[in-house]
Amino acid sequence: MILHCDGNSFYASCEQIYRPDLRGKPVAVLSNNDGIIIALNAEAKKCNIKRGDPYFKIKDICAKNNISVFSSNYTLYADISRRITSIYMEYAPQIEEYSIDESFLFFDKCNWSVKDYTEIGFDLKKRIAKEVGIPICVGAAPTKTLAKLYNKNAKKHNGVYIYEAEKVDALLAETDCQTIWGIGPAKARKLRENKITTALELKNMPLNEAKKLLTIQGIATVQELRGIPYIDRIDKISNDVITSSRQFGIKVFSVEVLESAVVQYTEAVVEKLRKQKAEAGAVSVYLSTCNYYCDNKELQYSNGIYLELDRLTSYTADIVKAATIGLRRIFREGFGYRSVMITLHQLRPACLQGNLFIDPMNDIKKKDFMDSLDKLNNSYGRKTVRLAKGTASGEGWQMQRKLLSPCWTTRIGDIPHIK
Repeated sequence: MILHCDGNSFYASCEQIYRPDLRGKPVAVLSNNDGIIIALNAEAKKCNIKRGDPYFKIKDICAKNNISVFSSNYTLYADISRRITSIYMEYAPQIEEYSIDESFLFFDKCNWSVKDYTEIGFDLKKRIAKEVGIPICVGAAPTKTLAKLYNKNAKKHNGVYIYEAEKVDALLAETDCQTIWGIGPAKARKLRENKITTALELKNMPLNEAKKLLTIQGIATVQELRGIPYIDRIDKISNDVITSSRQFGIKVFSVEVLESAVVQYTEAVVEKLRKQKAEAGAVSVYLSTCNYYCDNKELQYSNGIYLELDRLTSYTADIVKAATIGLRRIFREGFGYRSVMITLHQLRPACLQGNLFIDPMNDIKKKDFMDSLDKLNNSYGRKTVRLAKGTASGEGWQMQRKLLSPCWTTRIGDIPHIK
């Protein structure tokens, strides 16, 4: 059996842990730079706002409905996620952290009853609510796809819903196929064109038709709905790309200031690359005025560029050089830019690469230099040692988080006091 555990309105719930005055009240969380709504609890959803709404357009609605709005506090959310995961590890022989608020718990050799799994589910809910302060839902089924479906329906069953073979078809018959994990709008449209609208009809599709309509992923989904595990567990997520992006606090018109941002974001993304013990073969730069800030199309501009590197590398200076060249190629005068995104591509495990025209000692020196830099930054804090070009900040362009909550669990000065 596989348990799928998911934090309810996770970001909003994290903000409520140390603010008991907000419990039962509407809460919303904003994206980087306080741009758009990315999370909201059930109470906020009733106030006629939704994820993706630009905050400046619904600010009055939030004020009118007394919605507590927060800047995204990823330091807090990551620490709360870590605490929840540590509890999951006490229960399951193996877990897969699917996202910051979702995990799969695998009980492969446990031939337990529905009652046993129900008890585990409610015990998890009770412990995490008591020890961490986050409400969760638990769904259990023989496959990951079914476990996610049972989790979606858990709120109708007091937060825990366990698979029973004789009842699964009734649930699938009342489930729109578009709500199934792996079936997005485009695939659902294809299925509807072929008279398949429910998850039960999808389950009963011949495998050759599933492959024809939905590619090989369709076979996996159909088999999983039949209770046959087909989607492998992932011990550690291996990214095909690594991305760093931010929105600026103000419009930026200067290429020099944009360059400083590009250097900082590239440093951050290459640091992630080295933590994965990997190297990149290409870098892309994306620049945008963020169109939802302005309805005048003449003031809107977005562009990106993809640059192949000379060779696989995790050396910060080489990747920064390529990224700044890319920025200057796509930069256009006269526009007020609001965001930059840096993405590394063609990731491969790190190794010393022989090159007829490069002294191998140069590669060794670069690696030793990066190792020393990472050790210093790990010991004394991020950005202790960095490229000089990334320190010319330009007043006001850094990300704004005017509504940021305290880092209750990770900063000594923010630890709550009991009165």
